[in-house]
Amino acid sequence: MSKTYYKGYWMVTNRCNLTCSYCVLEDAPHQLKAELDLNSKKELVSHLYHKLNFRRLTLSGGEVLIIGKKPPSDFIELLRHIRQFRSTNPSENLEIELYTNGTYLEDPVADEMQGVVDLVAVTIDSTKNSLLTQIGRNNQKFNNYYERIVQVCGRLSKRGIELKLHSVVSTKNYLTLPDEVSSILDALDAVGAKISCWKFYQYMSYDAPDTDIAHSVPKNVYEQFQEKVEKVLAGCPFRLHFKDNEEMNASLFNILSYGNAQYMRTGDTWSSSPRTQDLRSYNSMEELFSKHDIDKERYHRFHSLAPCTV
Repeated sequence: MSKTYYKGYWMVTNRCNLTCSYCVLEDAPHQLKAELDLNSKKELVSHLYHKLNFRRLTLSGGEVLIIGKKPPSDFIELLRHIRQFRSTNPSENLEIELYTNGTYLEDPVADEMQGVVDLVAVTIDSTKNSLLTQIGRNNQKFNNYYERIVQVCGRLSKRGIELKLHSVVSTKNYLTLPDEVSSILDALDAVGAKISCWKFYQYMSYDAPDTDIAHSVPKNVYEQFQEKVEKVLAGCPFRLHFKDNEEMNASLFNILSYGNAQYMRTGDTWSSSPRTQDLRSYNSMEELFSKHDIDKERYHRFHSLAPCTV
């Protein structure tokens, strides 16, 4: 018989050590207090694997590596729990992707990631420290973000971990980033880092007017940006992905730090998008679908993995 397997985007924590101005985290004191503790995080992973048939998880945040009181020790413990779900059998293997700002990704962490994390995505919005400071990617002791993240990419490539780049396209960088992509690739090449994909996100509205005014770019501007980048990177040996607002809204199903999930219905905005109960309370995806007005066909289009015969 065939079985459908799923992939999910898990915002493991809302805590972050950077202050990116285009990011809207649910980090009020009561929201941070509601975050699952380490043991509950482990339980959630096990439940997603055994009951809901997840075979790929993207760990994101906030910044995943700073969970717990002594970063990155709790993150390493979470990785060690996940290791039990690794297998050479595709239908049994839990693939792991990690989105990180790299500030705590030193050699010991990179060593722990080997054999557990398949792909790491890092964000590069600019090469210019002045702009990165303005955005909030340079923050107090975490300065020189661009130089630091390039070194992180080299560290991961030396361990055979696949790399992906992300860039958020906003009013701050849509004019300058197309002229920087070649120098970014040159810097990565200099440290032995190769990427498999570069994803460019159109800034997404979080129903926060001040933030939207500061960062949002209209569809035609984003499309012009895409044309410029595609021209510069024509013939590149990696995949380009331009993710606009329409795709982001349609595909949104975020597993949140509290254990529930946020999803979009047609016509929803960020603030009107509904949420499930704690995912550990559902014994199957069919039960989840039956209890919520999730567009099942759309969910499968964005979140199903190829069926495996078992």
